[in-house]
Amino acid sequence: MSEKESLLISNSGVELIQFFKLNGTLAEDDDFQISVEVYEQGKFKEELLKTWGGAERNYKNSLISFGISDFNDENRPLKLISGIPSGLATTNYSNNMTSSSFSNLVGEKVTLKKNEPVYLAAWLGTTKNGLCSVGSENGELPVGIEEAELAFLYRVLWTDKEKN
Repeated sequence: MSEKESLLISNSGVELIQFFKLNGTLAEDDDFQISVEVYEQGKFKEELLKTWGGAERNYKNSLISFGISDFNDENRPLKLISGIPSGLATTNYSNNMTSSSFSNLVGEKVTLKKNEPVYLAAWLGTTKNGLCSVGSENGELPVGIEEAELAFLYRVLWTDKEKN
């Protein structure tokens, strides 16, 4: 990011954020979903902030992002922020985590494959003295997630358009 972009982000209240570029063209019967998957005690619990690509078909360096704020204030819930090409989606998540890590799960350009999720970023939290680490280079479900007390995974999925 440029210095000006970093300053804008720092003034937004977002404490941790990862950005990704989305490129490609969707067929009329295709869509993509962006969501945050929640894992507690290593098990999938729920999906938050689920959004669809909408009417947009062409993406050229479209930015998507995943951010967290208020993670240092144990009296307030975490604010999860999902930046999508058409705007922003947010939600709050109550927790009692005392330590956390935030990481990018892709090293290089990743090509989406239909109906195969790609995990772009992960936030992990713990109340214990140690924090497990998770790893992934190509956006697969990260190794080590089964040991996480609390984890949020930012996920993108290319899929068929839902029929009305």
